[in-house]
Order: sequence, then structure tokens, then C-alpha cells
Amino acid sequence: MTNLLSEWKSQFHGYSRNIMLFFWFNFVWNLGLGMFGLVYNLYVRSLGYDQTTVGSMVGMASLAAAIILIPAGLMNDRFGPKRVITIGLIFTIVTLTARSLIEVKEGMLISSFLGGMALAVVSATILPFMANNSTPQQRVHLFSFNMALVMLANVVGIALGGVLCDLFQFIIGLDEIRSLRFTLLTGVGIAALGFIPMAFFEKSEQEIHQRGESLKWKQVWSVHKPSLQVIGIFCLLGLLSSMGGGMIVPYLNVYFEDRFEASKSAIGIVVALGQAATAIAFLIGPMIVKRFGEVKSVVYLQLCSIPFLLLTAFSANFYLSSGGYLFRQALMNAANPFYNSIKMSYVNRSLRGLASSSGEAVFHLGWFLASPVSTGLVFRYGSYYGYAYAFCITAVVYTVISYLFYFFFGKNRFKPVEESA
Repeated sequence: MTNLLSEWKSQFHGYSRNIMLFFWFNFVWNLGLGMFGLVYNLYVRSLGYDQTTVGSMVGMASLAAAIILIPAGLMNDRFGPKRVITIGLIFTIVTLTARSLIEVKEGMLISSFLGGMALAVVSATILPFMANNSTPQQRVHLFSFNMALVMLANVVGIALGGVLCDLFQFIIGLDEIRSLRFTLLTGVGIAALGFIPMAFFEKSEQEIHQRGESLKWKQVWSVHKPSLQVIGIFCLLGLLSSMGGGMIVPYLNVYFEDRFEASKSAIGIVVALGQAATAIAFLIGPMIVKRFGEVKSVVYLQLCSIPFLLLTAFSANFYLSSGGYLFRQALMNAANPFYNSIKMSYVNRSLRGLASSSGEAVFHLGWFLASPVSTGLVFRYGSYYGYAYAFCITAVVYTVISYLFYFFFGKNRFKPVEESA
């Protein structure tokens, strides 16, 4: 334990001012988004819309993100993250506010589309920003801590969102729709605080150097062929992963409500505990990498999550199902920092925006493709068998992904891109 703390202390002393500001930005940003994400599906349901409508909202947001992410990544490589993230933040706050107020179905679909697009512009900058402001030796710890920080922000946001909903409705006496709406707007207000640390971001030396070495597109394939091949592989894996996850992840709050008639506070606590368990897994993650290496760590963690995924699906007991959710959430997501570190290590820094945005694009495309399948299964087979089938499909897909990831990156088929510290 002492060695772990000493290792993390050494890492923090080496982080740049930009990274420390980024941590503050990411915390308040994800705290607000955590509140919004928990409540919005419940808000749609409270307006009288069914699960198919909820699926349509998720699908529209995912489609919009898939459309804009690659252009956003290219803009990031061209203009730098500060300018791109500023534009994304402004439009995100506007669209989330609109989503909190609009009740007409057509308007909700349009605002979901625009909101997904705005959020995607912000997310496209995160990995390149961290990679450009760190050294290869810092990235496993940096990505792990950042994701733990995001999880912590989500814990606070999700728990606070569930409690505020019940507080507004049962203590203050507002009706269900207004209590949910006020909670959504509170989340938007907290997310807007991210403008403060973002205003102090500075260009890193790597970004300045990157701008100077940009190539014409005709030269990119010949100069960066291995990087583009790696980007293509990660797009394939990302698409499969998002199609599997898109079957269940967007609907977990509704799943617990439909299957077990859980209260909003109980749902908020369960989802928040899942985020907390994941945050702890992120902080322990670098020790796993030291023992097994990055590639094997990704594979082992993903495979170990599958039994708990099935427990969540088939248990008729709320507490067992919740426990399965907690372990699945921690194990599956704990692999993400190593996954991203590997991606950034094998891709030239002039293509990191493209690598990040293309991965995000196929992620949202997969959610868009999986959304009607999942909601269709629930509509046809009911809240037990419908969700059970969706969870089983996800388990099969995750198993295939683990095999493919080891096949491509466990045999040294590619060499990491060398760069100066």
C-alpha cells in the first residue's frame, strides 16, 4: 500500500499545469453530466413516452456523435483542443438546457441529436489533450486517474441526482415532471462551471510542434501507414464493443425500475456505487499492468466481467442483480485506461485526434445500431426475457472482442511510436 501511494505521489509531481487544470475541468463537467444522464431517461418516461421513445433519444444522440466526431478530431489536430473544446462546451450547455425544457417528441429528438453532436466535440479532445501534455511513462497512471476522477464525479452526480429528484417531489411537493426538470437544470448549471479551469488551458510544446509537422492528406498513408492500420483495428474493436454495450448500458436505470420497481434514490445509489467501484479499480489498475502487461490486463479484466454481467441479467433478486452490476462495471471499465494508453502509444501524435475521434465515432455508431435491437427485445419479450437476451448477446460480443484484441496486440504485430519525453 505504501509503494502504491508513493508511486501515485511521484506521478502527480510530474504532471503539468495543463493536466492539473484539466482534472478540475473534468470533475465538474462529469458531475453535471452524471446528474443529467441518470435523470433524463426517467424524465422522458415521466412525460408518458415508452421505452421505444427512450431508445430513439439514445439513438439520435449516438448517430449525431458518429457524424461529427471525425471532423471534430481533425479540427482538434488542426486548431488544438482549447478552441475546439470551447465551442463544444458552449453548444453542449445550450442543447442540454433545451433538452431539460422541451416536452414535444419531435423537439426532444432534435435536441437529443444536437446534444449528442455537441458532447461529441468535447469528448474528441480529451485523449489527445492528455497525450500531448504527458510522456509515455505517465499515461497509464494519468489515464487511470482521470477515469477514476470521472467515476468519482459520476458517483457524486448520480447520487445527488437521485436524491434531488425525490427531494423536490416528496419533500418540497413538486410534481414528478417538475422535480425531474429542476434536477436536470441543476446538472447543466454544474457542468457549466467547467468553463472556469478551461479558460486557463495553455498550448503544450507538443501541440506547437504537432502543428508545424502537419502533412497533406496525400502523404499521410505513406508516412503513417502503421498508425492508420492501428486506428482501423481499434475502430473495428470499438464498433463491436459499442454494439455489445449499447444493448444494455443506456437502459440500466430503466432496467432496475422495470424489473424490480426500484425507487429513483435506490437506482441512483446502485449506479453511483458502480461508478465508485470502477474508480477504485482504476487506481489499482497500474499494479495489474505491472504484473501482466497492458494487453493481458485488458483481456483478463474483460473476460472476468462476463460472469457478473450474466448474474445481473438472470437474477430475480434486486441485491444480487445490483452486486453483479457493480462487479461487471468495475472489471469491464477498469481496462479502459490501458486500452487508451495502447492506442496512443501506437499512433503518431499528429493523428491522435483522428484516432480518438474515430474510436468515439464507431462507439456511438454501435450504440445507434444496437438501440433498436435492445428496445425491440424488451418490447417483444418483456422486462425479464427481453433484457436477459440483450445481456447474453453482450456477453458473447465481449468474449469475441477479448480474443481479437489479444490476437492483434498480444503478439507484437505493431511497434509503439517513439517520441521524446
